[in-house]
Amino acid sequence: MDSRYFSEERVNTGRQPEIDLLKALCVIGMIFTHVLLDLRNDALPGEFDAYVTHFFGANTFMICMGIGMCYTRDQSPRGYFIRGFALLTIGQFLNIVRNAIPNLIAYWLVGGQFFIANSFLVLQSDILSFAGLAFFLMGLLKKLDLKAGHILAIGVLLNLIALILWHGMESPDNYFVSQLLAYFVITDAEAYFPLLCYFIFPALGYFIGSYYPHIKDKDGLANRVMLICFPLTVVYYFFRFTREWSYLPEVGGDLQYNMQPTPDAIFISIFTLGFIALLYKIVKAAGGRLPKVIMHFSANINSYYCIHYMFVLPLQTILIAATGELMDGILVPFLYGCLVTFLCYWIITLNDKYWHIHFTTLKGTGRIVFVAAVWIATIAIAAYAYPRIDEFANIWNEYLIP
Repeated sequence: MDSRYFSEERVNTGRQPEIDLLKALCVIGMIFTHVLLDLRNDALPGEFDAYVTHFFGANTFMICMGIGMCYTRDQSPRGYFIRGFALLTIGQFLNIVRNAIPNLIAYWLVGGQFFIANSFLVLQSDILSFAGLAFFLMGLLKKLDLKAGHILAIGVLLNLIALILWHGMESPDNYFVSQLLAYFVITDAEAYFPLLCYFIFPALGYFIGSYYPHIKDKDGLANRVMLICFPLTVVYYFFRFTREWSYLPEVGGDLQYNMQPTPDAIFISIFTLGFIALLYKIVKAAGGRLPKVIMHFSANINSYYCIHYMFVLPLQTILIAATGELMDGILVPFLYGCLVTFLCYWIITLNDKYWHIHFTTLKGTGRIVFVAAVWIATIAIAAYAYPRIDEFANIWNEYLIP
């Protein structure tokens, strides 16, 4: 470590306001992006999709998750395995209630391939399933007693392997097998956040988090980081946005976002480092403290993810079943995004104050019953839907939305 900026001792402990602000911005952007993307007839404006979601998308979430891994109370491999299984189970529960149940009800009421195909999204490589697998992998690497730098190198290597496989591997003929494989690499199924493609980001976050408590000169380090990271990002993306690279997918497309090919992953990580430094400067200039609402967003990032989707995808199913189409324009979806943000805030607040409904509060028999019910329901729904589907819904065919 550079002694000008780092100390051998832990001198920068406690909450880091710039990280909390980054997580809060991610939460707000996530809600409005999903509302506009899933409830409008027209997709997000091309410039927004190509630039904003590229720089401030799921990769930022995952870097924050990696930083959080260094601050979690239980740093043992066993603790990581337990956390990973919990995230996988919560992700499956969310898939059941936001995708499977609404679409199965619509299928039974009105019929249609759209609904039965979308119910099969009970299996999908979503961000919570990725997070669960990432914790499993991180637990394994910690079991091997690897240092943060080695874990980051493995993340880069896995991403490069995923890019090579995309160039040389064909998807299996069996869609079910292809969907299971999509949890790890890009296939023709719902491969939104494959483990090999995206593990580079929590690995980077873990690397950052291992150094963060040792920072003794945050001002000097932030200046240096911005001076290095932002020019590198500008140069790279000038060529990336203005040149066609035959071995990389087009920036802003679904393939590029889902794959995060190695050069893009590296430079978006460099940009994020610079952006964290910039947020530190902004927070310090504003007095060094964040409003309580920002802290609320940051502290409840997983809850916002799960709850907001319950106001998005079931409504999408209802709109298509009732009218055959989604919302027009941008004003109503934008206002709905504001409403969803407000509702999520109050649901989380009331739950913390009165209801205390969390996966972690389930103990003993209650937890066993819940976990068993989630995984049995997942298998049953997938087995029911699979033989009834003529064309499977996924990101590559825009989920068959009419």
